[in-house]
Parts: sequence; structure tokens; C-alpha cells
Amino acid sequence: MYLYDDYELNLLTLKDDLKDGSDFLLKEIFTGNNKALVCAMDGLIDSLQLSQMIMKPLLDCKKEFSSPREQLEFIKTKAVHCIEQNSVETFEDAYYFLMSGFAVVIIDGCNEGLAFGIQGWTRRTTSEAKTEANVKGAKECFVESINDNKALLRKRLKTPHLKQKQLKLGNSASTPVALCYLDNRADKNIVKAVENRLKSADLNVVSDYGELSAFLDSDVKSFFSAVGNTERPDVLSSKLLEGRVAVMVEGSPFVIYVPYLFSDNFSAADDYDNLPVFSGFMRLLRFFSFVVSLFLPGLFVAVGTYHQELIPTNLLFLIASNEASTPFSLATEAVFVHLLYEIMREGGLRLPENIGHAVSIIGGIVIGDAAVSAGIIGAPMLIVIAVTAISSYVVYPLYESIAVLRIIFIFAGGLLGIYGIMLLAAVLFCNICALSPFGVPYSAPLSPLSPRSLGDVLIREDWKTLSRRKVRINELDGVSNVE
Repeated sequence: MYLYDDYELNLLTLKDDLKDGSDFLLKEIFTGNNKALVCAMDGLIDSLQLSQMIMKPLLDCKKEFSSPREQLEFIKTKAVHCIEQNSVETFEDAYYFLMSGFAVVIIDGCNEGLAFGIQGWTRRTTSEAKTEANVKGAKECFVESINDNKALLRKRLKTPHLKQKQLKLGNSASTPVALCYLDNRADKNIVKAVENRLKSADLNVVSDYGELSAFLDSDVKSFFSAVGNTERPDVLSSKLLEGRVAVMVEGSPFVIYVPYLFSDNFSAADDYDNLPVFSGFMRLLRFFSFVVSLFLPGLFVAVGTYHQELIPTNLLFLIASNEASTPFSLATEAVFVHLLYEIMREGGLRLPENIGHAVSIIGGIVIGDAAVSAGIIGAPMLIVIAVTAISSYVVYPLYESIAVLRIIFIFAGGLLGIYGIMLLAAVLFCNICALSPFGVPYSAPLSPLSPRSLGDVLIREDWKTLSRRKVRINELDGVSNVE
């Protein structure tokens, strides 16, 4: 609904729509030779800026104006000392700016208002990243304020090619969302496709980045996500330099970016600060940990149930003597211990920190000693699950997918043996190769093979070599038209 020319209608509409809102501030003033409304939301603005930059210039204005439009232009260009200004034509625009920390000024006789940015709400200062910890790299991370996040990214990428296009998403309540990319690096078709998908998201309100991930993910059903997320400005800046597109959401300290590739799960910020030989070793270790965390329990169940001839005699005797005293099959034990571990992990994660430590201690005693002593589970199975759990934390971005797939592989191993493991692994790898987020193969640069890009996948070459390549994500082999 558009603003009215009539001052009283605007006043009544604002009071009616925002009635019972104790944080709504409204003041009627005379500025020049006309009446005006000044409104803001308490707690979202800086009261000192409101007083000095807006109220004082308006109240001190004694100039006579021939029309309300002339007065509006005078306020916009000469009176108010605020660089962040926006025009307001509808009540929806007015409410959006009010809820974003702006002060809205409406002049009598003019169906257009002005919004001045004087944000002053309480915000969390940038601190060390929690989910992407590193030893040698930067310590700052994104926060919940989208303006602060845009500033952190701008500080990293001091170039006019960095574009941060702001959108409003949400049907019931608009949420600011920023589309970030480098216009000289990102493919224009990918940028346009991301923007179209965001605008087509039919959501009442965007509370967190996860609500938008589904709209940017691949249409192929998979256990793996083709949307990456990070809370580190340095990581995001490197992704944008590769030609990716990022999305910031107001209220979330995480930023999502696309296209996201399977090989991205095995990179860490520290890799680019360590020696290439050590970084390459850690990359290979992460790939190995992924294989262990995904296949080890199912493989142990398959070999112990159907293929005992593959186990050395001494080890087979040790496993058999332990399992003979337990009432359950290997598959049942594996699923039971795995679910018990996930319950302990979830309990320790959701409870307050002090209580969470107690849950870990009690769980370790119950599973590690009492369950084995009571003969409920065997010690070899406990060791296998413990090694699997530790390995899954090495590739933490894939933890959620691995936790579910691990149980499926245990059932496959228990029902069909190694042949079931191999069949399910083939299906899984085919599914990975079938994903193509925004026309970029999810399995690239491994499949299809891009030799010039392998220097930063399985290993990490030195910076002299990497600086000469400058590969963009839309230049990988196998890239097709945007989905």
C-alpha cells in the first residue's frame, strides 16, 4: 500500500498497523512551514544519531518552501547529515526500514518519505571461528549482523569488482539477504540463476541460512549437499576468487556459497599456511579418514559374518572369543553402539557445557567398560566404532552424511557381505558423479579429470605454481549450462 498525500491518513495508518508496539517511536514536528512525522524503532537505532543528525536539522529549519516536494528534496540534499538514505514509497518499505534500524521521515502533502540509516542495536563482536578452527590462519569470523559481515568481506577484497547485491526475502516478514560475487570472476549465468532461485523461495520469513540451502542445492537426491557454508571471511574471499557466488543472511554468522564441490570437504584454511608437503599429507589423510569412517564398521561386520577367511588366524581367534560371549550378531552390535554414540554426542552437544562434560564421562564409562564387562558388546566392535568416530571428525563437513550412510553400510554388510558393500559403494559414487550444481560437476576436478586443477585437490602445490594457474570453477572440465 502506497503512502498517502494526506498527513492524517499516514499518521492513522502507522498508528493502527503498529499499535501495541511498545518499541515504536513516533514524533510529530514542524519543520520549515510544514508538518512532518519522524518514526523509529526503539533498540534498533542510535538515539544520539537520531537527535543530532535528524531531529536537530529538521527542527532548526525555518526556511519557507513552495511545495512539500521541494521541502523533501531540501531535507534529502541539504538538511539531514546522513549518508545512508533511501526513498520510501509504500508502507511495506517504511516498515522494512524501521525494522532495519532506520528513521523514517514523512512530510505532509507528499506521498514519498525518506529513510535514514542510524542503526545502533546490540551486536556480537567478531571472535574466533568455532566450527573451522585453525592454528596459523586468521581468527576473525562472521557475526549475526549482515552489515558487519559485508564489511568483513570488503576488508578482505578491496576491489570494486566485489558486488554485494541486497535482496529482501520472506512473504510475512522481509529479511535482508546479500548476494556476493566478483563480477570479473563469477559466471554471469550462475549469478543470475542464484538470484532467481532466491527470489523464487516461497518462505514466510528467512530465519537462517539453512532455509535457503534447499533452494540452491542440486535437484538430484543425494546424501551430500552441493551448498557450502563458512563462518570465516578469509575462506569466503578465496571461494569468491574462484568464481563462486555467496549468500549472506541477516541474523546468521554463517555464509553459504555455490557451487560447492565434493573435494572442498577435504580442504582446510591451515593448508595454505603450512608447507606444501605437510598440507598434501594432511589432504591424503582426510581422504583416508573419509574411507575409514564410512566403510570400516560395515566392512568389519561383512568380513566377520561371511568372510572370516580374510582375517588373520590370531586376530580371528581373538574376535571369535570376544563375540562368543555376546548375545547379539555383529551387525546388531554395530548399529547399537553407533546409535548409542550418536545419542551421547547429541546429548553432550545440546546440554549446557558443564553438564555436557559429565555426559561424556558417564557415557565413556558405560560403553567403554561396563558394556564390555557385562558381555553386551565385544571389545573389537567397540574399538572399530571408536576409530570410526574419530575418523569422522577429521572430515567434519561430511559428518552428517557419514553418520547416516554408515548405518546403511552396516546393514548392507550384515545382509550381503562384501558384495553388498561394493554394490552400495558403486551406487554412492554414481550418485556423487550425477550431481551437477549450476552446471559444475560435483565430483570435479576428479571426475571428469582436470589435470591442471589437481595441484590443489589430492595434494597442495607451492604458491608459485598455484599463482600461475588461477583456475576458476566455471573453467573446470565437464562444466555445462546452468541447471
